[in-house]
Amino acid sequence: MRKRHGVLGLLCAVSVITFLDRLAIPVAEPGIRGDLHLSPSQWGWVLSSYVLANALFEIPSGAMGDRKGRRRELTRIAVWWSGFTALTAWCRTFLQIVGARFLFGMGAAGAYPNAAGVISRWFPKQEHARAQGFVWGASRLGGALAPLLLVPLARALGWRAIFWVLGGIGLVWSAVWWLWFRDAP
Repeated sequence: MRKRHGVLGLLCAVSVITFLDRLAIPVAEPGIRGDLHLSPSQWGWVLSSYVLANALFEIPSGAMGDRKGRRRELTRIAVWWSGFTALTAWCRTFLQIVGARFLFGMGAAGAYPNAAGVISRWFPKQEHARAQGFVWGASRLGGALAPLLLVPLARALGWRAIFWVLGGIGLVWSAVWWLWFRDAP
């Protein structure tokens, strides 16, 4: 197997993880809203805080990868979002969870532009679209797996466990990426 296929495998894995992390919040909604006593309007702010931050920081985070390298930037992204994913479990108030989700979105921004940068460097031009298709397909797999994996986890261990487990998975991915990947093919 060529090393670039391992790179693609890691990019697909982070794509699955990012969508699991994104969809953890709606899966955990009943527990969160019950524990934190959030109104529907407040819940809308919780969901919107992630989307707003992700939109605001997508381009700057992609640009950081251009300047500092994809290895460093994708590691930072995954460590950041994993930390704020785990921090979500410790939230006890509306403002805490809005802040944690905003910071999660801020950290997750740039994952896909930086993955595209890795693909453009590691794959021949005629394979860019196929490799990108694998990464985007993996994200949809993460979305499909989220309720199948996270609902039973929430039932067994409570909604907070979802965020601790996903935070840990992201940190493991970050360590593997940092130790194994290099910017230059």
